[in-house]
Amino acid sequence: MNATQEHNGDFELMARILSGDMAAEEESAALEAIHADPDKRSLFNELSKYWDMMETKNRQTGVDTDKAWENLSSRLAADGLLTETRQSEKRKAFVPVWVRWAASLLLLAVAGTLLYTGLRTGPSQNLLSINSSADKQTLVQFLHDGSVVYLAENTQLAYPTQFTARQRKVSLEGEAFFDVTRDASQPFIIETEPAIVEVLGTSFNVRSTGENDFELYVEEGKVRVSTRKKPSERMDVEAGETLSFSENRFIKFRAGDNSASEWKTNRMHFKDETLENILMVINRNFGSRLEVVPEASQRRLTVTFYQSTLPTIIELISLSMNLQTEEKEGSVIEFKPGA
Repeated sequence: MNATQEHNGDFELMARILSGDMAAEEESAALEAIHADPDKRSLFNELSKYWDMMETKNRQTGVDTDKAWENLSSRLAADGLLTETRQSEKRKAFVPVWVRWAASLLLLAVAGTLLYTGLRTGPSQNLLSINSSADKQTLVQFLHDGSVVYLAENTQLAYPTQFTARQRKVSLEGEAFFDVTRDASQPFIIETEPAIVEVLGTSFNVRSTGENDFELYVEEGKVRVSTRKKPSERMDVEAGETLSFSENRFIKFRAGDNSASEWKTNRMHFKDETLENILMVINRNFGSRLEVVPEASQRRLTVTFYQSTLPTIIELISLSMNLQTEEKEGSVIEFKPGA
């Protein structure tokens, strides 16, 4: 059994417990095993919240879960997100509740703890500190200036609740990809332990996990980097170039490809984010033209897209938010409330 199948098995087991599809003795043993493992216990608590939410939505909207499963399962199978057992079970005339929703739980659950804490660094400045989980997923975070940050696992980003008029400053520990909104009058500054990165508007990948561990890859635009020990010594890095820090000095070279930033879209996680923002990121990374009508643009969704194709993403959003799609001129796909 590979890691993906084992992970899916955890979701199946927990979905069966939540749906009441187990005998009392079997359920008791399963719960005992879950509570003995801190990671599984945390995951089960999160799944319980989502299960209640999905059940409530089902009762309120009258969703046909059998039909929804049939529509969704073919997409999930195409993306390799279903084990062979579940693919065969969906062909049966009756599909248990836990089978229908296990795949949705797999994609909608928060697989890890995301910590949002308010920190005060002075009498007039509030900071938000975000710690991404230890799971290999990418937390997509939107800043209030419109910039988008993709946080790798075990990464901490601290930023003010409101940027000052002179600059936009954040601090980073770990690895993140920044897609910065251009504003020449308000530079965007990233502070890491060994270096300071200054940009106007561009996209780039930064990894900094210690005083002597720093690497930056610029995908678009140009950035300026200086060390904390010698801030007067600066180096410009342009698109396609990589800058690393070794033995107290910078080394710059031209990268052959953009593999340094490919990780960000492998498993994108959005936590309580608006549909408008989610579609903006999808369009950016898939070259698609997804739109949403104004009355549905501010609906919020927590979801993880794991190696998903664009059709799968569209199907998941439609089902989870009770929306329908319409293809319009210019290959535009528009989301709007279902009938």
